Amino acid sequence: MKKVIVLLYIVVVAVMAAATIVERYQGTDYVSEHYYGAWWFSALWALLAAVGIICFLKQRVRRLSVVLLHLSLVVILLGALLTHLTAVRGVVPLRKGIPTNEYLTRDMYLRQLPFTICLDNFEMQFYEGSDMPSDYISHVRIDDEPVTISMNNIASKKGIRLYQMDFDSDLQGSILSMNSDPWGTPVTYVGYALLFVTLVWMLADPKGGFRYELSQLRNHRTALTVFAVAIFVCFVFVMNHFLGKYSPENHPLPVLNSRLLPIHIATIMMAYTLLFFIFLNSLVGIIRPKLRQTTLHLSQLLLFPAIAFLCYGIFIGAIWANVSWGTYWSWDPKETWALITLMVYAVPAHRSIRMNRHVYMTLAFLSILITYFGVNFFLGGMHSYA
Repeated sequence: MKKVIVLLYIVVVAVMAAATIVERYQGTDYVSEHYYGAWWFSALWALLAAVGIICFLKQRVRRLSVVLLHLSLVVILLGALLTHLTAVRGVVPLRKGIPTNEYLTRDMYLRQLPFTICLDNFEMQFYEGSDMPSDYISHVRIDDEPVTISMNNIASKKGIRLYQMDFDSDLQGSILSMNSDPWGTPVTYVGYALLFVTLVWMLADPKGGFRYELSQLRNHRTALTVFAVAIFVCFVFVMNHFLGKYSPENHPLPVLNSRLLPIHIATIMMAYTLLFFIFLNSLVGIIRPKLRQTTLHLSQLLLFPAIAFLCYGIFIGAIWANVSWGTYWSWDPKETWALITLMVYAVPAHRSIRMNRHVYMTLAFLSILITYFGVNFFLGGMHSYA
């Protein structure tokens, strides 16, 4: 059974990686239909979850933190399945003064809205002293109730959320995206919340892997202190660089004008910083055999908070995406490779898995290089600026 779950795990990661490459040449619509939206892709995830549950139950794990951690993953997958099966999405094109109660589906069919919406006015706001747009704003009436919709400011009516998506070139029309996902999003958010709580719990658990690795390094406090200081200095440098790079003054895209931006970047970059030091530490372990055991414990120690920060960053990004354009997960290449990176590094977090951890975590760093540089310079997508 373990061999089956390992094979399925590899296949899922390989399929996601392949899909990002296919998207580069065939386009987003193609992979949305033939990969991410295909029945076999959902079935593959379902099979992985089912086999994983069977293997977990056979191990008879009794530690509540471990049980809840793996339960959270099942809840997240259940939420994703509910979103796939029940969510309704579309586009609402509006012209000034013309009411409508219809929306357009992706396959170009008209469907009814449970309300009437009319555009009163559309305006663009600009950063002071420049011609750079700071926001796109639609002033609408929904069942004669005045509502303002702009970037990062949605409207909600009768279970349907409306988002500012685009506008007509003559500024007399606005294009809104609509989304109704009453089941998938709440279930997924519950799964994420449970995941975060249990990750913190596992860091504090006296019987957990993090505390175990910490206890193994008590006789090497100098090495631990040096790495801690180095990580802190590196993190401060990276944060100063990236928070400045993506400030509204330097990168004033309206969709980036959100308080979640610095939090999202900070958590993701903290994870990458820790994983970078794991990469360096693993190289030392390979080159210097005498330090192999010490570097192994240090890598395993850093791995737990790195995974926690990566999970936090992904979830905060999901919330931001849901607030901004109506879907918490869109299988953008950057999102997909962030998930692949999480799955790759989740493997050595299991102490029961036998492997050469130094070699594995050295090679695993390739997933981060692809996530950042590969997506930005080759794969593209809406995150290619980051």
